[in-house]
Amino acid sequence: MRADVEALSADIAKSVQLLKRRLDWEPALQRRDELDALSENPSLWDDPQKAQALMRERTKLAAAIEAVEKLERERADNLELAEMAEAE
Repeated sequence: MRADVEALSADIAKSVQLLKRRLDWEPALQRRDELDALSENPSLWDDPQKAQALMRERTKLAAAIEAVEKLERERADNLELAEMAEAE
């Protein structure tokens, strides 16, 4: 069973790495931070169209990043659960 869990975990890790590569991970994280900072600017809504475009980009990027981070957390949690189950 342990070998199956480790193999599945490795496959998931590879998939997560592909997703990160597809998202261009580091620049995506930087862009999210940049968009967060821009969204806090009180004058943002002086130009509603620009503000809406920025917020759409921010929402889309944040959702993609959160999805990848969730996969990583769930993989780690499941590995830990498998290790606990094996110990019992």
